[in-house]
Amino acid sequence: MTEHRSPRVNKALMDNFKGQTVRLIAKIRNVRDDSAIVEASDGGEVEVKLLKTFHTEDAYIEVIGQVVDERTIKMMGYIELGNDVDMKLANDVVQIWHDPRFAKIF
Repeated sequence: MTEHRSPRVNKALMDNFKGQTVRLIAKIRNVRDDSAIVEASDGGEVEVKLLKTFHTEDAYIEVIGQVVDERTIKMMGYIELGNDVDMKLANDVVQIWHDPRFAKIF
């Protein structure tokens, strides 16, 4: 059975996951046409190529998508997270996710 994983990333880690499906917790900064500029949990700026059906009133979302390059994700889905997310905590989760000491957990 193939394992389907979508690791959590921040802007700094995206370059390591080109072509792979990831999860990015982000604050929406600007939406224009078919793309959005978001702030990742580490403060980095990321461009998200949006689904045609994308619509949210929330300030924060978790983007599930494929990494195109070090600053772009093509959205496959999203989860609305509301208007109050502790981005430092979200970034701490990303760091722990990729810490080799916890490889067997994640």
